[in-house]
Amino acid sequence: MGRYARYLRMLHSQRGLLLGAVALGALAGAASGFGLPFFLQKVFREVFEAGAGRSFREVVLVASLLPLVFLVRGITVYFNQYLLNAVSLNLLGEIRQQLFDKLQRLPLLYFDRKRSGDLLARILADTSQIQDALVAATREILLQPFVVLGGVGYLVYLGLTNRDAALLLLLLLLVPLMTLPVVYIGRHLRHRGRQTQRSLGELSDTLSENLLATAEVRAFNLEQAERSRFRDELARFYQASMKAVKYNQATQPLMELVAAAAIAIMFVAAYSRHIPFETFAAIGAALFFTIDGCKRLVRIANEMSKATGAFERIESILDEPETVRPPDRPVATGRFRGEIRFDHVGFGYGDGLPALHDIDLTIAPGTVCALVGPSGAGKSTFTKLIPRFYDVTTGRITIDGIDVRHMDPAALRSQIALVPQSPVLFNTTILENIRIGRPGATREEIVEAAKAAYADEFITELPEGYDSTVGENARRLSGGQRQRLALARAFLRDAPILILDEATSALDADSEQKVQEALRRLCQGRTVFIVAHRPSTIEIANRILPFDQGEVVTVAGFPPAAVGPFADRVCKAQGSD
Repeated sequence: MGRYARYLRMLHSQRGLLLGAVALGALAGAASGFGLPFFLQKVFREVFEAGAGRSFREVVLVASLLPLVFLVRGITVYFNQYLLNAVSLNLLGEIRQQLFDKLQRLPLLYFDRKRSGDLLARILADTSQIQDALVAATREILLQPFVVLGGVGYLVYLGLTNRDAALLLLLLLLVPLMTLPVVYIGRHLRHRGRQTQRSLGELSDTLSENLLATAEVRAFNLEQAERSRFRDELARFYQASMKAVKYNQATQPLMELVAAAAIAIMFVAAYSRHIPFETFAAIGAALFFTIDGCKRLVRIANEMSKATGAFERIESILDEPETVRPPDRPVATGRFRGEIRFDHVGFGYGDGLPALHDIDLTIAPGTVCALVGPSGAGKSTFTKLIPRFYDVTTGRITIDGIDVRHMDPAALRSQIALVPQSPVLFNTTILENIRIGRPGATREEIVEAAKAAYADEFITELPEGYDSTVGENARRLSGGQRQRLALARAFLRDAPILILDEATSALDADSEQKVQEALRRLCQGRTVFIVAHRPSTIEIANRILPFDQGEVVTVAGFPPAAVGPFADRVCKAQGSD
């Protein structure tokens, strides 16, 4: 139960629906487990024993009571299941919302370690597995216990009022035997459930990679290899699933065998003691409801065991530490001046290799700083530490003298505009995609930002202009168009700190010239970091930082091959020949 404590706490808000379901379940259980055997043993027996002594009207009245019992049972079961399904779906919605909220708070380092396909499987497939288990559980968990209690209650009543039936009540001792297969099977189902969910995660990851690399698959003729890889993952998932099915389907036959043995023994005992048939039939009916209720509860136990792997995978996200957290008392900041200090900063991604080490420098407000160097030298990592996408391993980063860890992350990032190398556009209109830069901006402000980024010219040529939907992954737009929309966001944000990570890499020569002119205006009065491999991109820079193996180095220590076309500007910026 400790595993489900989190979910039981969520049920507090559903207590009204739960109480109603419990009351209805109690009525349904009494009508099934107690009412039907009572009719068999008492009501019908008295009518038949009376023979002609009963009037036809009385017989009709007695007969009508049986459909009335079933009517009560049907109505109570219907509304019991309706309320319980409402509870389970509300609980599932709360789980999914908490899971999504948690993902919004986790640091980027968590996503660097996880595969997107596996995360999608956890959010969609694992929660669906939990939904199936919860729906099945709520369908039975607050109904069948009352059915069992009703059946047991009637057996106890019969034993107290009929001495001949007392011996048969000893058969109730056979009922716990039905739990023995559950202990064995449940243990294996938990293990197989974990295997199945892991296999499903691998399958989802393979599918996700394929969908993201459709062009590469065709360009390198990987279709057959991808089909084989997916077929292998399907086979592994099939094997894991069938092992779970093997144990799950063995439960009911074993329990039915125990139940049949109990009824057979009861029949022999009843015949030996000359117990009347109506008493035997009533006991059989009560025992049927008792055993059937137990079977259903055991089936639910197995369903929950199968879902153990899904619960664990979901909880691994919900329990993940939130390392980049807002401070308890964040420091209030006005608009940044833009002085940024790296005070002996070191950082690693957790793989044992430092990405940056002992970065010690100060960037004055209004500096346009170019970061150059070979791939993997640490340039992008350097810029990602400024908006606190990651926390430094050693040292500290300050903006205007305030440690970024002492600021509210949302307040910090609201004063930083980021234009990544591969900007993400959401499947909504161009207008809304630009508005991300400053929620609440007017249409006129958005159009002005687009014009400043030289995006207005291609936007107005689209059939619906700014109201055009970009499509999934913005595949309807070219790489250059996507980058100009990302630049428009930066213009709209009007932040004092600007980070450009290969922001012009996808532009053609004509577009790049226009955007360079726009960037000159955008960079005025701001602290800017430009990660670039093109010399033209850093023409507006007044400070250049050469990176090599996670360090900011001098020209003398900078590899000549890495300097390349930047040599003249690097030397000029550092006062070297």
